[in-house]
Formats: sequence, C-alpha cells, structure tokens
Amino acid sequence: MLEGFRKEMNFRDLGGYRSKDGRSIRNGLLYRSAALGLLNEEERSLFRDLGVRTVLDFRSAKACSELPDPEFDGCEQIQTCAAFENIRDDLNDSPREFFDMLVDEDQHGNMISALASSFHAALVYTNEAYKTMFRKLLEGSGPLLFHCSQGKDRTGIGAILIMLALGIDEEQIRQDFLLSNEYRASFIEKRLNSLSFLPKLSNNIRTAVIAVEGVIPEEVHMVLAEILERYGSYENFLLHEYDLGEAELQKLRDMYLE
Repeated sequence: MLEGFRKEMNFRDLGGYRSKDGRSIRNGLLYRSAALGLLNEEERSLFRDLGVRTVLDFRSAKACSELPDPEFDGCEQIQTCAAFENIRDDLNDSPREFFDMLVDEDQHGNMISALASSFHAALVYTNEAYKTMFRKLLEGSGPLLFHCSQGKDRTGIGAILIMLALGIDEEQIRQDFLLSNEYRASFIEKRLNSLSFLPKLSNNIRTAVIAVEGVIPEEVHMVLAEILERYGSYENFLLHEYDLGEAELQKLRDMYLE
C-alpha cells in the first residue's frame, strides 16, 4: 500500500518484485488501483505528486460515465474496456444475480471456483485493452497506472501479464494477485456480516463472498495453467497474443527493471 492512500483503494506499486534475471521492477513506474473516482481530495493530491503520465481505465463505458476518473494535468487518460460491455455493463459491479447463484446451497464450491477462474482465464486472450497496455509500456509512457472498478480482477490480470513479460516468477505473481484480499478485507468482512442471518456460513458461501469481493487462488492458477497448456511457454503466449517477441521483451525489461 502506498503511504497516504486508504487500503480500500487497492492502490499499489508493482516495484520490488524480482525477475528471474536477478533484477527487480523499478519503483514509481507501474501502479495499479481501484477506480480513481473513489479517491478523496487528499489522495488526489498524493496521486498528482506521483507524476503518473498515463492512466488506463479498464472499466466499461457505462461504468466510466457513472463514476468518471478525475482529470489530471499532464496525464493521458485512456478508457479501454478489458471485459465484456454487455454483462451489466461492468463485471466488477458484483451483480446481485451472479452472487445469488454463487451462494446457492445446491451448488458446490468447486463450481464457484471454476466459474470465477474461467472468467479470469478468458480475459488474457485477444484482449485489445491489454494490447493497448503493452503498446503504451513499449512507448515509455510511464509512470503508468491501470485500474478497473475494484482493482482486483481486470487490474489483477493486467498485473499478471506485465509480470510475465518482465520475467517475474509464478509465486510472486500469485502473491501480488492475492494481495487484493488483504486490501479489500473490509469489503469481504462486510459481505460476510450481511449474511449473519444464516444459521451457518458454509464453505460454499465463503468462497462465493471472496470470489465476488476479493479473489481466490484458483483464479490465478487457472490463468497460468491454461496459458501453458495452450502455448507451452509464457514467451510463446506473449508473442502470439501480444506481439511481444524477444526484442520487445528485452526492451520492456530494460525499461522497467533495475
């Protein structure tokens, strides 16, 4: 968590993660967060001090219109939806129908995990938003921040892709993805408390709550496992999905690692 930002903003710097070549991601170049429209005045001032030059907003057009990002001088702000515009216009809006289905006691926890994981895994393929993200990174448009509504799903996938391109190992990628549960602990707890009328909170319901308000380990596992199953290696995946060959990957690593 960056000093001065509320934990609920899920606002963090990817700096410090160590690459397989022994270098680390530079601090102050790659940020991730929840929607910037949620920033209070103090946080907006702190954001200006970061010198962010590019903001990528992965939300739907409708979500952006309902809670627009504040404008920041000298910052290019790009709206590029990283999910499906037609699922209640914003998949991170915790649709009531989706939650009701997940907590149905006739369901099984493994179905919840499979459903949430399949959604995340699908985002990494033929996704123009993440192609835009890599194009801006290659242009040297940092410091760069990317976000969605809650900073955990589409933002989490964006972080996975960047870390794969920079040669970060799977364990650190998992750690970063699951950090959203720590940052969003108050939302998870609030949702659990709202179900206190139930005589017992089953593992199925707890899994559903975490899937909706946070993230579950199965999600990042399926993303990484499916990439390897389809492409055999992360390098092959990055080449065919994002046109990141050896030269492009080396350029990214030289720019964002130290």
